[in-house]
Parts: sequence; structure tokens; C-alpha cells
Amino acid sequence: MEFYLEFIRSVFQAADDQGKLRNRIVAFTSSSPGEGVSHVVNTLAKEIATHTQRRVLAVDSMGLQNLRVADPHMISKQCSETQIENLHTMPAATEGLMGLRRRAQSSEWQSDPEYRLACLKALRWNFDYVLVDCPSLSVSADVTTLASLVDGVAVVVAAGRTRRDQIRRTQRVIEQAGGNFLGFVLNQRSYPVPGWLYHRL
Repeated sequence: MEFYLEFIRSVFQAADDQGKLRNRIVAFTSSSPGEGVSHVVNTLAKEIATHTQRRVLAVDSMGLQNLRVADPHMISKQCSETQIENLHTMPAATEGLMGLRRRAQSSEWQSDPEYRLACLKALRWNFDYVLVDCPSLSVSADVTTLASLVDGVAVVVAAGRTRRDQIRRTQRVIEQAGGNFLGFVLNQRSYPVPGWLYHRL
């Protein structure tokens, strides 16, 4: 948990020269499936909401694509409150007629860069922080679509599993897509790192 708090301090509480928060909307991805992106996003969102008392939205990239922004004031109506104060989520998909409408909306997201910008602007207006859970780069291009629109992208790395060449390639793809690469989040670490070594990483 200490690592998550350090990540929050260094990434989510970083301010620019005017004192404004630098990273309010951050996308998370991984090199390959199963590295724990959803776990990291949910844990960070919970900790941010708890420790900062600010409004936080945890949303997967499909839920983001289904966002309707005709009225930015209605964004919060599309989100669900959780048992944790200030923490909200957004469902990824629904069935039936609403599902058809959402698929049409997703098509608009895919085809219209201005619409994507409007969605993120509406989210900034409604939430202090937005954490976007994206599929791994090996199965989806969601993070490359978002990279230049969000404040930054962090890559979840499974300890002892992700290869160094995969990590480098993932960073390169994000940067080539115009993204602000924020760094790596080590997940599933099963052995303790001595304090002196941890502080040198």
C-alpha cells in the first residue's frame, strides 16, 4: 500500500508552475493481458478518493467510449456511486435498446476526435481525477487513441512476468502516439524489496 501512496503523491498530486494539478486524467495499460491493470486502477482510485477527499471516477475504456456528452452537467448521472465516499464508476456496457444506443455512441467516439475531446472536457468538469482502465496493447488500441488526450499514461508491469523488451516497446508506442509516459507500476510483487534499494528505483 505504501507504493500506491507514493505513486499518488508523485503522479496525482504533482502540480505545474501555476499550482494546478498536472495529472487529473490518467490512462493505465499493460504490455500483455493479465498483468493486473484493473486491480491497480481500482486500488489507486479507492486510495485517492479516501486520502484526498476529491471526486474520483474509475472507468474502463469501453465505458469511456459509451459516454454521452450532450449535457456535461448530466455526466454524473451516467456514473454509479460506490460504498467509498467520492469514488464513482461508470458501467462499460448495457443490454437491449440502451446497448444499441451506446454502440452508436462508441462509433462516434471512434470516428470523431472532437467528440473525444468533448468527452474528456466534460469529465474534467465533473471529476477531480479520472483513472481509465485500458486493455493491454497486445489486444486493443484504446490506449493509443487516448494517449494524446489524457494527462498521462502509466503502464502496469507484472513482477517476474513482463519481459524487458515488452516494457520498452510499450513505452515507445505510447510516446509515438503523443502520450505523456508517466512510468511503470509494479504489480504482483511477491518478495520484499529492501528499503535502501526501493528508494533507488
